[in-house]
Amino acid sequence: MSETVVSVRDLSKRFKLYRNPWDRVLEWATAGRVQRHDDFWALQGISFEIARGDCVGIIGVNGAGKTTLLKILSRALYPTAGEFEVKGRLVSLLELGTGFHPELTGRQNVFQSARLLGFPEQEVAARLPEILEFAQIGEFIDQPVKQYSSGMFVRLAFSLFAHLEPDVYIVDEALSVGDVFFQQKCFERFRELRRRSCTVLLVSHDMEAITHLCDRAILLHHGKCASDGDARSVVHDYFALMGQAGSAAAAERARAGGRGGESGALALSDQMRKLLAERAPGVHAEKGTEASRIVGFAVSDLEGSPAWIVTSGGTLRFWYLIEARDRIDDLNVGIHFYDRRGILVFAVGSANRDVTLPVIEPGQRILCAISVSLDIQPGEYTLVPQVGGLTGGIPEFGVPHDRLESLPPVLVTRAALETMPPFYGLVGLRADIGWTTDALV
Repeated sequence: MSETVVSVRDLSKRFKLYRNPWDRVLEWATAGRVQRHDDFWALQGISFEIARGDCVGIIGVNGAGKTTLLKILSRALYPTAGEFEVKGRLVSLLELGTGFHPELTGRQNVFQSARLLGFPEQEVAARLPEILEFAQIGEFIDQPVKQYSSGMFVRLAFSLFAHLEPDVYIVDEALSVGDVFFQQKCFERFRELRRRSCTVLLVSHDMEAITHLCDRAILLHHGKCASDGDARSVVHDYFALMGQAGSAAAAERARAGGRGGESGALALSDQMRKLLAERAPGVHAEKGTEASRIVGFAVSDLEGSPAWIVTSGGTLRFWYLIEARDRIDDLNVGIHFYDRRGILVFAVGSANRDVTLPVIEPGQRILCAISVSLDIQPGEYTLVPQVGGLTGGIPEFGVPHDRLESLPPVLVTRAALETMPPFYGLVGLRADIGWTTDALV
């Protein structure tokens, strides 16, 4: 078994919230006999272990407790209850550039920050050429950092942290620094760290980065662990929690009555009717309220014939037969597509398209169909259909009801007799090309 380098046991963190500074003074003056604060539990009962060489994503909406957890592991905060242990040397990228002095030059700040982190000066000196090459700030390395642009500042700070080699990295949104070219370098650097068996804890709102870089993910919600497991599966839980709509505004539009979609316009072939009457393929996810359930699912072409194979650029229609277990007045029906690397290619739901589905009562069924033009590279793509509600208990989050997993992949093929692909990369974007023989001089 791999060695455990990060261990967290029943970790909790409480903050005291005061309405004004005088309440804090009064409580201090009375030695706590008069309490004038409200307790806010940023973390409650978090437990997990991380083995050496693992890359684990910590995800959740703002305020879920992600940064608090990482600050505790970095020893910038102390827990209220529980225990944790981090074996070996740790580097935290929670706040890039923390400790940089504006009056010192970039070169001086590199050595000072590394010294504060416990790295010997000779080790940093040996890595300095790599750090400077990665940062690409040129002659400004010997200028005071107060003269740096924000982009130069974060490039130098990230370059320093990325070229130190501790046992554990803790990273909070560091992959979003700089321009797109520097971000690509950051991703490649993290891939290299993974190849060297560094242990990485990564917080990001970029779900593609989580599924691409991480073996495992932990979803925090209101300070508690809502999901822990395979990165792709936990990202599913994250999107389900968000209800795919992403905001209370979408739920409000649903309650107010947005577009009604194609009510009554679905032509259901006999083949589709037969398939939907059968047991839904795949397996139902264990998580979900089951307020509604996918009792039938099928895939067809636009003519209504069963089809799991389509030529690149062609369209498939995904049929859902949904049964309500409770009254549902904010139903959201969606689907996710993943490539062979587990990267999310595309996801859409009725809420994204501002389509309001009708209210369904307990025991009532509704038939929905999502048509998707798969203008993507040939290959196999897994899909995850799901249903949920836009509201429920917490106004800004959706509630997962049901989703199907372990379905057969959709196969996208190349057009017959195609000598040259119409595009390169993953997806086919709309592109027009013009030309003229008139020289513009």
